[in-house]
Amino acid sequence: MAFIAPFRGLHYNTLKVPNLTEVVTPPYDVIKPAEREVFAARHPHNMVHLILPQPRPGDDRLANRYTRAGSLFRQWEKDEVLVRDPEPALYYWETEFEHAGRLMPRAGLAALVRLEPLSGGGIKPHEQTFSAAKADRLELLKASQANFSPIFSIYPDPAARVVSQLRGHRPDAAMMDFEDTLGYRQRLYRITDAEAIQGVHRAFLEMPLFIADGHHRYETSLNYQKLMKQRYPTASPEAPFNYTLMYLSNMFDPDLVILMAHRLLGGSRIKRLEEAWIMGRLKEYFEIVALPSPQEFGEAYEEFLQQSLAEVPASETAFILLGFGHKAWRLVMRPGVRQSVLARQMHPALAQLDVAVLNYLIFEKVLGLDAQTLDDQETCKYTSKMSEAVDAVSQGTARLAFLLNPTRIEQVQEVASAGLTMPRKSTYFYPKVMTGLILNPIDPQEEIIIPG
Repeated sequence: MAFIAPFRGLHYNTLKVPNLTEVVTPPYDVIKPAEREVFAARHPHNMVHLILPQPRPGDDRLANRYTRAGSLFRQWEKDEVLVRDPEPALYYWETEFEHAGRLMPRAGLAALVRLEPLSGGGIKPHEQTFSAAKADRLELLKASQANFSPIFSIYPDPAARVVSQLRGHRPDAAMMDFEDTLGYRQRLYRITDAEAIQGVHRAFLEMPLFIADGHHRYETSLNYQKLMKQRYPTASPEAPFNYTLMYLSNMFDPDLVILMAHRLLGGSRIKRLEEAWIMGRLKEYFEIVALPSPQEFGEAYEEFLQQSLAEVPASETAFILLGFGHKAWRLVMRPGVRQSVLARQMHPALAQLDVAVLNYLIFEKVLGLDAQTLDDQETCKYTSKMSEAVDAVSQGTARLAFLLNPTRIEQVQEVASAGLTMPRKSTYFYPKVMTGLILNPIDPQEEIIIPG
């Protein structure tokens, strides 16, 4: 079960920031350094100033990028750049985007969710996380005492009871209706009707949540909760630090899209990358077909690579390997390998995952990469865009790239329900939930109001 609650959302004051396109951003972890500077220059109140504060010479434990972000956040509140709603609400959220040549509307809900341990509770992770990212987010949370970005979670609601309740009680006019910097249409509605809030609350009591995007932020919220319980040992169970901000979407929504996070390998930790040796080792597990290079193929190369992957049945595992100059190969796992090799090493639900096959057979057994190496964000990088992977290898910023088919939603549910975790960045739910529409301040002196 999941325990959700309404909250007094904090958001931009459109009297002072009339153009929300200038201030809302994607989540921190997909913003590249050059993009960060573009966002920062766009508006003095752009969210990037809070979610990606920059270090300065002379920073120390008491004065640093995190403390500056916290001070800036409080100044924005004081100046009423950010204003808080007077009463608790749920926030119905529609995102309209283009994918595969058609316009798609994804429905979501912003709400507080009571924190639970990740083992055996009603909130289930599906991916591993990076240690450095969690440490970074904890320092920011300690300094700001606010959730800036909602954690994206999905829930199983085949009858769409939650969305029906919210749509039936949404006001005629959205509190926000704008096109964000990526071209997505964002509409946010404030739901204060007590009957609707109670109905949604009861519906979630019967459903688990599966974290789709934001595992680092959820684990950070748990770490912050532990710190705050030590500081406030007599605090109520409804103290705000026992909750976190989530964006919740129905996993049965036909407009829920998962892309793949392709792998880019580079850096000094990878020691042995001789083409003949690696291809010889790969032949133990994969049937290999050489593909034309970008130069040989010409235009529409990414479409060709995508089609090469799509030709392999969903029940089989296939990758495209790019590297060693401008070469490309399609790797299809040999019949029987899943049963003879993988079944002895991992749970059947994991053995069906392309990313688990890649991690074990190629990264671990062939390339000899251990968990510490794969935890290094300079060694293993990720992109959802096939064109970026091709360019990275062609330009030499990555030594190898592995292109994958997307993980399917039923695989996410099966792995999470079994209490297992996928390798890092196994999914890319598209589009990302934008940061800056609604925030959640965490005041330990307050209490969350539970729907009656």
